[in-house]
Amino acid sequence: MLTGFFVNQAPLVTSLFFIMGAFIVFQIFFSGAKRIALKINENIDIYYLRAILGIIYILLVLFIMQSFVRDETRPWVYVNFQLISLLFYTGILSVPFKVHFFTPIVLAFMLFNSALTSWQSWLLAIILIAFYYSLNYIKNNTKDKFPFFKGFLAATFYGIAYWIVTSLKFPFDTKVLIQQIIYYIILELFTLGYIAMLYSDLESRAALFRKATHDKLTTAYNYDAFDIALRALFKKHLVYHQKFTMVMFDIDHFKQVNDTYGHLAGDKVLQEVVDIVRTVLKNNDRKLKLYRTGGEEFNIIFPNYELVDTKQIVDEIFQAVNHSEVVFDQNHIKVTISVGVSEANHEDTSINDFYSRVDKALYKSKRSGRMAITVI
Repeated sequence: MLTGFFVNQAPLVTSLFFIMGAFIVFQIFFSGAKRIALKINENIDIYYLRAILGIIYILLVLFIMQSFVRDETRPWVYVNFQLISLLFYTGILSVPFKVHFFTPIVLAFMLFNSALTSWQSWLLAIILIAFYYSLNYIKNNTKDKFPFFKGFLAATFYGIAYWIVTSLKFPFDTKVLIQQIIYYIILELFTLGYIAMLYSDLESRAALFRKATHDKLTTAYNYDAFDIALRALFKKHLVYHQKFTMVMFDIDHFKQVNDTYGHLAGDKVLQEVVDIVRTVLKNNDRKLKLYRTGGEEFNIIFPNYELVDTKQIVDEIFQAVNHSEVVFDQNHIKVTISVGVSEANHEDTSINDFYSRVDKALYKSKRSGRMAITVI
């Protein structure tokens, strides 16, 4: 009785609770799947996983809902849920727009509803695809943190258009049309507000995390981040025999740069070196991270890399930095680095054993005249 009352007499309240529940269920579903996936493969792309699971989840919800109303007198009753699902799909999941992928989904939905011969259904499909493309375009081409107002205008425009065409396919009086459009706008505001809140929360967390784990001057990862990553990886090495290699490098004669050109010039050198090394890492393996662990000292950890696998990347970094020149106040500052490289092995019973060996490799490069690579 109570459920029937809310569904029939308070559809807006029911819709709000349903959407909120759908969001929560997805978050629980995704959290569980993410834990399982990370145990199977720790290098899995979480954003890609979320997108795929989100697509599956939304399709299941939409097809289940639509199956309940296929033979009903009001087959349009879940239209607002379809439109809100599209907002969720683009706003939270950040799935890139691909016509060859999205179009088959729309066609499958039309086939499910036996609507391939209806011109209104084809027009509705076009509106959905245009709606999806517009939301993605706004999100990817705006300077706002979350384009709430632009998203609201686009969602309202396409939502109203969708309802007007729906009213042509399933004739109902104007009062019902206006009522459903008002419901949709309220649900749309709720959904966009929820997405904006998530974005704000994620940005706050990301800012705090970045401040705690990144060097302020160079924006490279700092020593705390390095210490956490190295300890976690060394533990996996001891327990699971996971291979990894580490590179440690130093900017040659950095004190002389500071003494000759000033500390601002030294800062510029540090920033330029970080930019160069990051570019090389990005072009080879985006998962590799650069850590600033001292004044002019840097480290790169190579998870799942044997020593021989790092040679090409290390050589590229070495050549790129040593052929660079930093310009500061019309002064041309030549930059070179000394490098030490080593792979964790079965004789390393503690982090200090491994770290000391890499440090000795770097020290040997510096003692042998600098601008050299030493492998131990």
